[in-house]
Amino acid sequence: MALNLPQSVQKINLLYYSLIVVVLGTPLWWYTTDTYRAALPHSQITALTEYKSVLNIPVAVCFNPSDVQRSRVEQIIVSLKPFLLSRGGGGGRVIYDIVLNLASDCGKQPFSVVFTNDVARPSKAESSSQGLKISLEKVERMIADVAEDIVQYIELPHLQNHILAIDDPSLHSTLQDVRNAMAVATSYNILVSVVNPDPAAINLDYNLVEGTKLYLEPFIAELGKVAEVTYQTQVIRYVKLPHRPVKSGDIYYLSESNLPHVINPIESKLGTSTTNDINLIIYLMEDKYSPLHIKTVGGEMKQLPSFLSPQFGAVLLYDTSNKTSIDHSSTFSVLLSQLKQLLGLKSSSSAGISAKEKYLMESRATLTHILRSTDTLNSLIRLVYSIPNMVIGDHIAEQVSSAVEGINRAQSALMEGRLQEALQQSSLARNAAEKSFSDPSILALLYFPDDQKFAIYIPLFLPVGLPLIVAYLELLKQWKKNKDKTE
Repeated sequence: MALNLPQSVQKINLLYYSLIVVVLGTPLWWYTTDTYRAALPHSQITALTEYKSVLNIPVAVCFNPSDVQRSRVEQIIVSLKPFLLSRGGGGGRVIYDIVLNLASDCGKQPFSVVFTNDVARPSKAESSSQGLKISLEKVERMIADVAEDIVQYIELPHLQNHILAIDDPSLHSTLQDVRNAMAVATSYNILVSVVNPDPAAINLDYNLVEGTKLYLEPFIAELGKVAEVTYQTQVIRYVKLPHRPVKSGDIYYLSESNLPHVINPIESKLGTSTTNDINLIIYLMEDKYSPLHIKTVGGEMKQLPSFLSPQFGAVLLYDTSNKTSIDHSSTFSVLLSQLKQLLGLKSSSSAGISAKEKYLMESRATLTHILRSTDTLNSLIRLVYSIPNMVIGDHIAEQVSSAVEGINRAQSALMEGRLQEALQQSSLARNAAEKSFSDPSILALLYFPDDQKFAIYIPLFLPVGLPLIVAYLELLKQWKKNKDKTE
């Protein structure tokens, strides 16, 4: 039943309800639907992009006092500096500062150079237990070549290629060492697997516990100073190769082009699922395929049947003929050499990690963490500004600030030569940056279209707003009608 209220009362009611909606309802709606966005250090992140990291590479310089005076060695260091600076630029976002310092403990430092006349071939630099031996004769005649010898000795081009590949993915297809190396991570899981295709025919004593304890654990202990490392062992049975070896004379061989297919049936049985897994596989070959070789693309027969699979691991095709157990010494010598290549080092038959290898691993990891953290933070900033209604919680802002501070500390420590501290800070920064970027509260809003918001708000505002709009339209009609009567 309609109420015939006086027009003045209707106007008062309309004004009353309008005030409630505008004064009370609108602020309440605004407050409850406002997107909270904690402040992010945008300017600091932008500054990180424009800043170049400086890697201080210390090289100890020693000399024989009977060959040369100290003052002369100091002059040589000054003369080499411009040549080393020109090679340290390298392009990209990193400057490599090779610093030569006089020292008395050459051989104990990651990099050592000895100036002496005790060199078999004066025109050639020689590696020794004390470091790189360079003749004074070569210094006098070919100072630029001496600088290049030092650059190659510290493996600077190798390190530069790995760092440049972060911004230039094409290097992964053109440079073998870059392609073989696993992506730098803050943690790794090493899985050692023995694959026995026919347990009835191949009956060997694996004893992986002893092998890993003697050869793998010492390596992991040193590697653990660079990243968190865990390892596991397992035995897989009844996995046949998709391609049988081909007989050629008295030998058998597998073509290099077929090696990727060898991994496929094994990979499905490994049980690994993360990108940080490094697989070391010992595949037991039946003795009827002995001796086994790998035929390269160029037609050369490779006697040691082992190979690397980029971003996966290493495989050793183990010859089981006339054997009752796995020879851990020869087996892990091959696998550890390949593991070093997977970690971005050059192939080496030494069991442990030398001071030089440790420095290179720490340097590569530190620089990668810094650059990756910076890229992740920049991606987060672009994402935040591209989605205005994205909620940025205080915990995300804290993680971002922690990442920025970690990067700054790492860069300062790197420039001052405190590499281990720089590695620790850069690792913390990368973890914080990745956590902030992949936070569930951010990911949930990436796929929340605007039409869903209207579907939520319309049922709430339409029942309240429509009667007010109709009432104001009626009031406008009545005002026009009264105006026409007056005229």
